[in-house]
Amino acid sequence: MNSMRKLILLLGCLLWTCTVISQDLKPILQDINSEQYFCFTIEQSRFVAKRLEFSLFQDSIIDTLKIRNLRWQHLLHKKDTIIFKLEDKVENLVLVKENDKVQIQELNLTIRKQNKRIKRGKLERWFFGGGLLILTGIIIAQ
Repeated sequence: MNSMRKLILLLGCLLWTCTVISQDLKPILQDINSEQYFCFTIEQSRFVAKRLEFSLFQDSIIDTLKIRNLRWQHLLHKKDTIIFKLEDKVENLVLVKENDKVQIQELNLTIRKQNKRIKRGKLERWFFGGGLLILTGIIIAQ
C-alpha cells in the first residue's frame, strides 16, 4: 500500500510536469511571482546547450578567420607597397646606369681629346725644337 501511494504521487508529479513543459523546442511560459519563465525538458535543455555551444564555437572560428583575413590583407598591402617601392628603385637604378654610361662616354671622349692635344703638343715641340735647332745651326754657320 505504501508503494502504491508513492507511485500515485510520482504519477501525479509527472502529469503536472508534462503540462508545464512542452515536448518540442517551444517552451511553455510559466508565471512565477508575476514573472515569466521558460520551461524545458532535460533533452530540450541539452539540445539548446549543444546548439549554443556550437554557435559559440562557430562564432569563435568566424572571429579567428576575420582576424586572419585582416592580417592577410595587411600583409598583401605591405607586399604591394614593397613591390611598388622596388619598381621605383629599379627605374631609378636604370636611370643611374644610363647616366653613368653617358658620363663614361663623355669622359672617354674627353680623354681622347686630351690625348690628341698631348700628341699635337709633342709634335709641335718636336717641330719647334727642330726649327730652333735648324735656326741655331744657320746662325752658327754664318
